[in-house]
Amino acid sequence: MLRLFFGLFLVMTVGLVLALQTVEHTFDALLDYQQRDYNREAVRGQAWTLTLQLRELDGPARESQLQSIRPHYGLGLTLVDAGQLNLSDEEKAELSNGLLVIREKYSQYISAIDGGTQLLSIRLPAEPSLMPFYIVAAYLMIAVVIGIVLFFWVRPHWRDLEKLRLAAERFGDNDLSSRIQLSKRSNIRDLAEHFNLMAARIEGLIANQRELTNAVSHELRTPIARLSFELDQLKQQPDASQNRELIADMYADLGELEEMVSELLTYASLERGATVIKRENIQAANWLDSVVGSVALEAEAAGVQLLIGDCRIETVRIEPRFMARAVINLLRNAIRYAEQRVEVTLVRSGDYYEVRVNDDGPGVPLEGREKIFEPFSRLDASRDRRTGGFGLGLALVRRVSQSHGGQVEVGESEWGGASFRMSWAHLD
Repeated sequence: MLRLFFGLFLVMTVGLVLALQTVEHTFDALLDYQQRDYNREAVRGQAWTLTLQLRELDGPARESQLQSIRPHYGLGLTLVDAGQLNLSDEEKAELSNGLLVIREKYSQYISAIDGGTQLLSIRLPAEPSLMPFYIVAAYLMIAVVIGIVLFFWVRPHWRDLEKLRLAAERFGDNDLSSRIQLSKRSNIRDLAEHFNLMAARIEGLIANQRELTNAVSHELRTPIARLSFELDQLKQQPDASQNRELIADMYADLGELEEMVSELLTYASLERGATVIKRENIQAANWLDSVVGSVALEAEAAGVQLLIGDCRIETVRIEPRFMARAVINLLRNAIRYAEQRVEVTLVRSGDYYEVRVNDDGPGVPLEGREKIFEPFSRLDASRDRRTGGFGLGLALVRRVSQSHGGQVEVGESEWGGASFRMSWAHLD
């Protein structure tokens, strides 16, 4: 706090002194002629009275008269020759016009007595000897007042900045729950809120990374264990036909690993914001047909009828690759659990687009409708082993919808199964 206080104090004090001096000298220069006229008028009456008394006298009598009246004026009155003053042409013109010549910052006034060479010099009383001390004391008082005001202004700022520093220090020491609570009147409240948002984002990313690491290690064990077992069987298998079956199973396990890695890379890219979403205007019907066509064989193999419902939109503004991946994941999820049919629709409602995927499967229980969008989450482990999947598909759907400024939710379809609704904002 002391460094901040003294730094601001010196800057403000020096700045104020320089400002005062600049203003004073600037206005002195701008108002010089007005100031000269004002002071000349202020002294003109006394100068006229003095020169009137001295005009009819000769040299010695004039000096004697000046000595007799000098104590009554409180001014420095002297007689001088014009040659001793080195008068400029401008000053000579002023004297010839009956004006007073002003010198030494308005402290000396020279008046002509009778048009001759002798002039009357009038000096104002000297400033008090302690005037420099008074000026210094005045500036010191200004500095003290500035210091007091600045202290009470800096103190709450320093207190809030210290809270911010301590919170950042705790956060750096792995206390990821560290947050800052400041008064609404604090001038750095916006900074504190941005810090809290940043801390919450980092905490969420790290927690999610830990969950992903743990889940990935768990998910990879199964296909790797199967591959290891199949390799052992391959070594011990004398029949070539059975070898082909084992090799086909191994290729299937490798495909499963490849699919999982692809899902992980896509999800991680969206999660950490490394992928820039660039939207394009796409022909809605053609795009939806191509997406449905990507999973048509899977639906046929599962004995599920795949339908395209309402799609009365001409164009849709999306990032086509990621959005297609999200809709395919929704369709595959529906195909896994559907009994007979799955329907997909694409509509626009106000400022939002919406993709809806309905199935006639068992549906999703209320208590699990939020959990299923978390990575590697499963509601029924035994059912998941039967239907396949890694628990990343719906998590990826959520990330894609959020990257488009939307959301995804699940409810109950009109056939009694699940109804997934993914919506996102329409941008021109």
